[in-house]
Amino acid sequence: MQGKSRFSLYATEEAVLEKSDVMLSRLAEVAGGVQDLAEAYRRSYREQRQLVRMSDRMQSDLQNAVQRLAEQARELQELNEKLSEEIQHRAALEAELRRIAETDVLTGALSRRRFIELAQSEWARQKETGSAACLLMLDLDRFKRINDLHGHAAGDRALESFGAACRAELRSLDLMGRLGGEEFAIILPDTRVEAGREMAEKLRAAIAAISFRTDKGAVSLSVSIGAAQGEPGEALEDTMCRADRALYRAKSAGRDRVQIFTPELLEREVAA
Repeated sequence: MQGKSRFSLYATEEAVLEKSDVMLSRLAEVAGGVQDLAEAYRRSYREQRQLVRMSDRMQSDLQNAVQRLAEQARELQELNEKLSEEIQHRAALEAELRRIAETDVLTGALSRRRFIELAQSEWARQKETGSAACLLMLDLDRFKRINDLHGHAAGDRALESFGAACRAELRSLDLMGRLGGEEFAIILPDTRVEAGREMAEKLRAAIAAISFRTDKGAVSLSVSIGAAQGEPGEALEDTMCRADRALYRAKSAGRDRVQIFTPELLEREVAA
């Protein structure tokens, strides 16, 4: 019996030792797993730190890039504003140069070239629409005498006063051009010759009211005017020629008057 008890005790010890070995083995496995987990955690932590540092650098770089873009945008905006101002300045300068080239400085009348261009356009419109237009030819009486007796400054003043008086009477749609020296032409769109005569008389009276003094004496102005009705299909040059004939008749009759071109006037010229 005693021997059998020893054997049983030995078997129990062996079983305990085996279980201990199993438990130690499992503990070793668990310890190894924990160690692996800890190592993985350390690697993950390092990688996260690297990612955080990279993210910080990228965020800083992005902020710097955004700031540079904002600065470039402001610079571009300023450049665009300056460019726009320069374009506007150039456009205004070109418009002013064009105005100077197309406008007589003293009288405010159109230059001969610009007047003819606009007159041709008006004559084309008149032909298309069948509307009427009256053409006036004007000559500032004895203008050369004013220059000779009172000087060119007085002549310039006379032209300025003449131009101002005409502009005060004319409508915005009327065209006035300086053909040369003291010779002027006016187109009255959508106007029959009877109404054209009334406008011509207003101009004559307004100019006759102009007077001023110089150190050489008094200066008074007057104007002779010839008028002609634009005929359907008639060339501008032909209408100007008829108005010029009427102007010649007004000057021959003593100046400071309005003469309308009529067929009878042409007959008298032929008879003379």
